Amino acid sequence: MRDLLTAYPPLVRSAALVAVTYRGRTILGVITGFFPLLTMAVWLTVVAEAGPPAGWTTGDFLSYYAAATLLWNLSGDHVVWQWDADMRSGDLSVRLLRPVHPFHQYATSALGHRLVSLTMLAPALAIAALLVPGLDYPADPVRLAAVAGALILAYGVSLLMASTFALIGFWSTQTTNTWMLWWGLGSFTSGWVAPLALMPDWVRTAAAILPFRTTMGFPVELLMGRLDVRQTLYGFAVGLGWLAVFALLYRLTWRRGVRRYQAVAG
Repeated sequence: MRDLLTAYPPLVRSAALVAVTYRGRTILGVITGFFPLLTMAVWLTVVAEAGPPAGWTTGDFLSYYAAATLLWNLSGDHVVWQWDADMRSGDLSVRLLRPVHPFHQYATSALGHRLVSLTMLAPALAIAALLVPGLDYPADPVRLAAVAGALILAYGVSLLMASTFALIGFWSTQTTNTWMLWWGLGSFTSGWVAPLALMPDWVRTAAAILPFRTTMGFPVELLMGRLDVRQTLYGFAVGLGWLAVFALLYRLTWRRGVRRYQAVAG
């Protein structure tokens, strides 16, 4: 563990340098990161024409999707495509020869790229928060500490969930398609399509037990001050439970899958 912790900073720094080197791709990623704001624009149009839903104002939608934009950029699901590409090309063989497990190589790569994206995105959102009076987050030390913990949990669940699905590539060439199908289900129960408070009862019931809300809806709702102590503790319990589940699934799937792995140069 000590060696692993020592390896993380230089690996993250190396990934960040790669992201800075390929500036065009990074800028494109940042632009893509504003996608949740398009959903916000749709909701603001609905509010302007039909009036705000009960318990929600225009400022609430602004606050929700501004925070969701940050969460979108903290997602670890990008590792699915990197795993898939390396399995197809045989580059996973090179990663297996390195002293650090491939999982940590992909994790630090994703983290380095995300940090570069956030350094470009955060100032824009900070300026928006100053210029747009509707953005409002009830901040106090306890809440901010809880939000920080929720963000770490969100990234951990997202990364482990995506990495576990990536291992399907040991048995099938449809890894990314399977992930997109899973992610399509998650888009409704994570709070990405719309705040869960505005979704039907059955969607909110499913969201309360599925892992997707942990990756977006829970930290955003916590930041907006819409959760009481009991709801906050429940959200952390669900997230930690899924973190343990995906960690176990990843470990078991890796042990079986890596025995099947073959690569041919070409």
